[in-house]
Amino acid sequence: MLIVASAAAQQTQHAALERLRAAISDSCVSLKCSYSMNVSQTRIQGEVVAVLQGNAFTIHGDGIEMYCDGTKLWTVDSSVKEVYVETIEGVDVNALLDSVSAEIEYDALGNPTSAVLLMKDGLKVNIKILSYVKSKIKPEDSFRPQVDFGPDWVVTEL
Repeated sequence: MLIVASAAAQQTQHAALERLRAAISDSCVSLKCSYSMNVSQTRIQGEVVAVLQGNAFTIHGDGIEMYCDGTKLWTVDSSVKEVYVETIEGVDVNALLDSVSAEIEYDALGNPTSAVLLMKDGLKVNIKILSYVKSKIKPEDSFRPQVDFGPDWVVTEL
């Protein structure tokens, strides 16, 4: 009985993630979210704005900006003029949603309103979706930083 209940819970969690992945696979989704998590007895919380589309995404919040066009990931801290640039493979929107389990709640229109993600490293992330907007597909360069990283910037290629 316990095995059947566990399997049913896993299928429900998998279905919740698949529903969210499907929602962002055919359009561009903009989310404003608040998040909280506990890391080594320290509570971390904040707000981010994320734009998700296929293999591309941007995340802005708490002084950090991340851009991924599907081939490169830029992590930018404009306050100290520092950027990390990574060439990536297999990292996309699905990697952001790559959790061991997920509980996602939806409103009557089918828009996500909150999520609790348990990540592979054991970190539990609580997310409240403050706004959710679907729009047309954006051009690829929308997911690259629009900053000239001149000589006053520290650029680290990873």
